[in-house]
Amino acid sequence: MALPRRPPSLERYEAARRLMGRVPGADAEAIDTCLGLWRFSDEMSASFEAFYVAQGLSSARGHVLAQLLDSEQGLTAAQLAERAGTTPPSMTGVLRSLEREGLVRRRAISGDRRAQRVLLTAAGRRRVEALLPLMAQRLAQLAGTLDTTERRTMLSGSRRLWECARAMSALLAEPDAEQRRPRGRNGHRRRQAR
Repeated sequence: MALPRRPPSLERYEAARRLMGRVPGADAEAIDTCLGLWRFSDEMSASFEAFYVAQGLSSARGHVLAQLLDSEQGLTAAQLAERAGTTPPSMTGVLRSLEREGLVRRRAISGDRRAQRVLLTAAGRRRVEALLPLMAQRLAQLAGTLDTTERRTMLSGSRRLWECARAMSALLAEPDAEQRRPRGRNGHRRRQAR
């Protein structure tokens, strides 16, 4: 098993802060807030990756096992990829490694020759159920650094920020009419007939 990735160095965020400081009229406090949350996200991800590696899993494999424990009927590889925010081909590799270890199995979906449901095996169920108390303890320990009021404030603010971030990303993902026009072989936009 590979070592868990380390979070980026502090210099990454300091460089971003310096660069944003070059922008005339930039809101320094807003930028510091977002950079702090970005670092928080990176640190949390690295912390959970280290947790899973200590348990003999990768974070991707651990997340798949948890999702399957939550879904008694199993999930398709596409559903697991969607929940993980990854691609189906990437998920296929994760599922193969879990199958080789005997933690999951695939079952054909009746009426669809190509589709399969992924289910936990008894060994997979035992493995992920043993992780649950350790994960709960880790989450409580992390959140224990904040008092009740801080937790509520952070959760409320985080929710508004992630909803805003998602909406902003959706706007970037929606191509306008110019972007939807097909390109020719030379990469230029084709002219529309008038």
